[in-house]
Amino acid sequence: MFAVIVGANTDPEKVTGKVDTANLPVLRAAPDLEPVGWINTEPISGRELRGKVVLYDFWTYSCVNCRRTFPYLQSWYDRYRSAGLVLIGIHSPEFDFERVHHNVEDAVKRDDVTWPVALDDHMAIWNEFENRYWPADYIADRDGNIRYTHFGEGDYSNTEDVIRRLLGVPAASPRAVPVGGGGDTTSPEHNPETYLGAQYQSAGQPLIALRPGAFDYPVPEPGSIAPPEFGADGSVALRRGRTTAALVGKWTVDEEKATSDAAVATILLAAHAKEVNLVMATADGRAHDVIVQLDGQPVPAELRGDDVHEDENGRTVVSVHAPDMYRLFASPTVENHLLSISTTGPGLEAYSFTFG
Repeated sequence: MFAVIVGANTDPEKVTGKVDTANLPVLRAAPDLEPVGWINTEPISGRELRGKVVLYDFWTYSCVNCRRTFPYLQSWYDRYRSAGLVLIGIHSPEFDFERVHHNVEDAVKRDDVTWPVALDDHMAIWNEFENRYWPADYIADRDGNIRYTHFGEGDYSNTEDVIRRLLGVPAASPRAVPVGGGGDTTSPEHNPETYLGAQYQSAGQPLIALRPGAFDYPVPEPGSIAPPEFGADGSVALRRGRTTAALVGKWTVDEEKATSDAAVATILLAAHAKEVNLVMATADGRAHDVIVQLDGQPVPAELRGDDVHEDENGRTVVSVHAPDMYRLFASPTVENHLLSISTTGPGLEAYSFTFG
């Protein structure tokens, strides 16, 4: 199953225009929910949703695009709940560790997710909705019919307009205010999401060349790793013989991830971005320090992601203590850099890079 994250680089209103809320089509009836469990609520039955406007939000906790929508979701939940809005987060996992309930519960607390969360461990609800994206929103009217969908980040004004229309909120009534002011949804070009599992290798030029199974990856040739180039339409292009990332040293690659097999093994990444994140875990569940360098040096304080700190030896490191997304690099502007992520022991599991 491929994860598809859309909308991070595009303002959908520039593509689709403003939604005509007076003429929302009836798309289909919203499926009944049969999750394996719930967080933040007792089980919610279909009967309890009758007469309510329901926003179904598909997410998974290591998805940076999903997390960037939370200020808007929280503001709508707070503003319109008393008017009849029900917000249900459908947690449909991308990686196996996201099926572990205490991992999801910890993420819900960390990210201040206060609305009900349905645990869709086996993608049953995902399939009922015929969904394909993280994040994705489906809004159902009081009769249980889906009237609007949106995939990816952005388009928040249109989505709120639909909520207000279906609830019957007067036009002059105050709008919701995103928690913390929200974020910038008009991101410039940057690396596309880069997966470190074998199932994500495409038939064309991959962003990283991987071999299923255990392999000792050599140091790449100079110039063979470079940031992506972008076409006039925003498409990503790589010159022949180049990748944007590479494994170095002993790694075992399976369907979802690459696992380090040596005390020292490295991932190299040529980034064109303001923000670089890496989903990581450890094979034995114990904390594992990872050394992060920028262009061969410790990451300067002003460019460190939130999860990078300096240790007693002056190295910039990330302590991987649970399966999650870790923030490595953050800059006020888009920059080109070569990042290296090096293990300090075997058993680091690396899943995917995400960018902003």
